[in-house]
Amino acid sequence: MKPRARPPTPAPAPASPRVPELLLAPQLAAILLLECALDIAAQALLAEHPTLIDDYARARDRDPAVSLAYLICRRAGALEDTLRCYRRAVRAAYDAATAPDTNDDDIPF
Repeated sequence: MKPRARPPTPAPAPASPRVPELLLAPQLAAILLLECALDIAAQALLAEHPTLIDDYARARDRDPAVSLAYLICRRAGALEDTLRCYRRAVRAAYDAATAPDTNDDDIPF
């Protein structure tokens, strides 16, 4: 007999962008809000439709609202992963743009 699926554990909250980061990448604020909203939406849908947690209930096969809630929860995870990757890429670009110049080509006289 297959054990009951556990509800997804919430991912740790992403670090809030700081003012210097927002000056170079203001979109990080919106990305962070979207990540938090997706997590809250998924948790609320699981609270409203607890059968989403139980693989055996299969209520999503009978109820269109539950079926759509299931789809939202499944797709939210992929979107959250994409948003995290985007945020990391933007922060890496920020780090590269703000790194001290270590160009040793200049010869001091």
